[in-house]
Amino acid sequence: MSGSSPDRARRAPAPRPSLRTVVAPLTSGATVRAGVFLVVGGVVAGAYGLLGAGFVQMFAEPQTATPTTVVLAIVATILAAVPPFLAPVRAVEVLAVRTLLDVDVPVPSGRPGAAARWRGAAWFALHLLLGLIAVVVLLAVVQLVLDLVLSVFGEPFVDPGWLPGVLEGGAARVALALLVLLALPYAVVGARAALRAAAPVLLGPDQSERIAELEAQAARLTARNRLARDVHDGVGHALTITVLQAAAASRTLETDPRASRRALEAIEETGRHALSELDDLLRRLRDPERDAPAEHDDDVAMLVKHARAAGAHVTLRLVGEVGRAPLTVTREIYRIAQESLTNALRHAPGAPIHVRVVRADDLRIEVRHPWSPPPGGVSVRQGRGLVGMQERVTALGGTLFAGPDGGAWVVRASLPLGVHGAPSGEVTS
Repeated sequence: MSGSSPDRARRAPAPRPSLRTVVAPLTSGATVRAGVFLVVGGVVAGAYGLLGAGFVQMFAEPQTATPTTVVLAIVATILAAVPPFLAPVRAVEVLAVRTLLDVDVPVPSGRPGAAARWRGAAWFALHLLLGLIAVVVLLAVVQLVLDLVLSVFGEPFVDPGWLPGVLEGGAARVALALLVLLALPYAVVGARAALRAAAPVLLGPDQSERIAELEAQAARLTARNRLARDVHDGVGHALTITVLQAAAASRTLETDPRASRRALEAIEETGRHALSELDDLLRRLRDPERDAPAEHDDDVAMLVKHARAAGAHVTLRLVGEVGRAPLTVTREIYRIAQESLTNALRHAPGAPIHVRVVRADDLRIEVRHPWSPPPGGVSVRQGRGLVGMQERVTALGGTLFAGPDGGAWVVRASLPLGVHGAPSGEVTS
């Protein structure tokens, strides 16, 4: 018994289409959009046909069959054959397919290869062929329906020879006219189905375009992640400085009004810098092609200045021509210094912090402050800051160490420059 169940399932009749499904082509907007798509193709095909017919007529007359006419025909043929292979024409066809045929074909973003151009040309030819057929059928149907309807009102009716003899009566002719008109939407639906099946094959991306799109998506994701890290580092640093300064102002409000005033001024300066940095990040978010502003050794010095204003004991050493390093590298060094100082101020308040930036064959930064392991052993919590620093260093092919080193907590990063440079002097502050 159980073995016969699949047979019964296979022999089960297919569900009958409902009345709504049958009449859907008569009322659906998709049918109208597909009809517009076909008519556009038919109009373009008609233009090609008129051009070809004109040259055929010229060659049919001996007095016009001159070498000049031959050259014009060759040039016109080349000009007419080029558009189907052009990338903009393919892009327009893709947009038309997405809008009028409801096919989710990816919009091409890069330069198409030879195979994609040939497939686009094949689609162009298919579009024009079905469009031409649709326009010819439409014109023939309109003429036939008008003749049938007008014959009911006494106008002479010319029998094309293939109509059945039963159409001698007026009612039969009106019925045939209605039947022909109702058949048009179903013919459009059939053409739409054929075009929808062919569109992904002929207009869809090939392997190279898929790879290019994946690379573009990866680049966009990398840019968004970089902006997210910049927001985290910049806002986190500003808030840490602000909180420390606010606490200092609160402690000295009554005992040392001058110290409180200095703390409030530091909060104001930090807030202005944070607002400027946030404004730049928002501009970069709106315009991803815009690069970040120049951030060199003076910015690291400014970070140190803000940390000192917050009451931290920070020393800064710059070795070599740090400010002449590539922008991409100095920008990441700046962010690593910012995050490292923020963590030092947050987790080791009052401890001396030593910052050292060295330009050699690479660009290195080291941020060090005293650190004692908590009771029970070393426990390092991987927060967003450390993960962000690792992502920055990895993106540039550098190395990063962040953890205890003897009696200190050390963040040490090395980023390749792509060019070689040697130390030339040392600045200590």
